Amino acid sequence: MDRVQGGAFLHYELTGLTAVDDAMDEPKAQDLVLAGARLHGFVGRGANVAYHIGVDLFAGSTIRGGGFAYDVTLSPIGLVVRFGKTSLVGVSAGVGASGAVGTLDDAVTTPLEAIAEVGSGVRVLARARISYVAGADSRQSAAPSIAFADELDTMLGIRFGKHYDSHGFPSGNGYFVAASYRELAGARFAGITIGYSIDLAMPRRFVGAGDDKHRDRQ
Repeated sequence: MDRVQGGAFLHYELTGLTAVDDAMDEPKAQDLVLAGARLHGFVGRGANVAYHIGVDLFAGSTIRGGGFAYDVTLSPIGLVVRFGKTSLVGVSAGVGASGAVGTLDDAVTTPLEAIAEVGSGVRVLARARISYVAGADSRQSAAPSIAFADELDTMLGIRFGKHYDSHGFPSGNGYFVAASYRELAGARFAGITIGYSIDLAMPRRFVGAGDDKHRDRQ
């Protein structure tokens, strides 16, 4: 157990999106606002590769349509590659549900997601997710730019914060701003995400050949 290594990151996010170029003449959802959190963790026995699990919980509204909106995902299968002190890239798969009253049909989603968090105090945050939809015909094959998935969700931003090495655990936190883009129900949406993120990890430790002595990656 002394070789088990891991960490986690938490995002509090507020995203506002508006339809910018729709494939349908008049999409029901013109605007979408979602607020919530993403909590992801990873654990492994090596310094570079770890098992990854995450949960995303968001709720909000389609403003002009006035419908309550939600987007929740559980990603129990994933992998991250760690580098530096707290940087990582990873992929995950899961199951979720989303919809909006009166504007976006409720559906079960199967998302595949790629993530990247690079840097310490100043940190690049990136996410790209494609989803396959069941239970809502209007949302299937409805991403205008891609033919191999039903929906697309991306975010790219930068966090301005601080890095700490308190008690031997590298960590960081700060506020971030990001550009967000989604394709769902035949429409393209663009907007901005603002939020606050926290990351915490055990130091990356390597085992030398032929002995059990650990050394930290500096």
